[in-house]
Amino acid sequence: IAGIADIPARFLSAGQRRRLSLARLAAIARPVWLLDEPTVALDQDAIGRFAELTADHLARGGIAIAATHTELGLAHTRILDFTELGSPCAASF
Repeated sequence: IAGIADIPARFLSAGQRRRLSLARLAAIARPVWLLDEPTVALDQDAIGRFAELTADHLARGGIAIAATHTELGLAHTRILDFTELGSPCAASF
């Protein structure tokens, strides 16, 4: 993030914007995180750092609710898998 600190967010790549959002999340102490595809546009290194950041948040008593297609390997998590619901669920919205 330090290398892009002076660049307006609108000029950042998708991955850079995602990393900026995650840095903001880490900097602002919120007890509950609601995340929609937090690892999209991140490389493997950044995904690993996000997993560590989330694990630290959970270890401090925080809550993270994430919609994701990426298995982050976090301990003490509950996974709700809605992939078997199929099109009837999608059609009901």
